[in-house]
Amino acid sequence: MTGPHLARYQLPLLVWILAIFALSAIPGIPEIRFPISPDKLAHIGIYFVLCMLSRRAFFHQDRFLRVKKHSLSVAFGFTVVYGALDEFHQLYVPGRWADIYDVLADAVGGALFTGWFVWKARRSNSPQERERAVKERAKTDLT
Repeated sequence: MTGPHLARYQLPLLVWILAIFALSAIPGIPEIRFPISPDKLAHIGIYFVLCMLSRRAFFHQDRFLRVKKHSLSVAFGFTVVYGALDEFHQLYVPGRWADIYDVLADAVGGALFTGWFVWKARRSNSPQERERAVKERAKTDLT
């Protein structure tokens, strides 16, 4: 992997992970109570971006081909696991605590990116492309 390739695809993910870690290490952030709290919306947005950057980094690497092939599902799994680990980390930060609803909001952010990505990919395929893919599948099913 070359320097520009690393800087373009993997470095943004690493920076984002460090930013999440740094934000979650801030002691005693006050909680605001609303039906849908701004905190949960922030979690959804932050982890939407984490899933996007993860998928991009996993897809644009050549070391682990199975990860590349399944980059979207691996990115979603990574997002959920990192969200859970972040909450565990907060157990050791003064004035912070772990919240299962934060993990759920993190998973929702990852799921929203995953759904958006699949929707966009299906939408971008032209009818001709879909017809060609169906014919290709039919050929492989017959052999």
